[in-house]
Amino acid sequence: MKDEVLIEMMRYRGMNARIARACGLSTAAVSQWKRIPRKHLEKVSDLSGVPPETLRPDLFNSVAQRNAA
Repeated sequence: MKDEVLIEMMRYRGMNARIARACGLSTAAVSQWKRIPRKHLEKVSDLSGVPPETLRPDLFNSVAQRNAA
């Protein structure tokens, strides 16, 4: 199942194509994402205006939990 944040972003007209161009991928490849891959996170964040922490909280929560321990 796709992440809710990714589903919401893909509702915007042309967003899938813009992400694909920025990441050097086909639109079909981007549409198959279940969540935004780590290596494309910064580009997608820049395009969408959504902070990386919101796009992939799983990556940032684990770092915060390790630092708190």
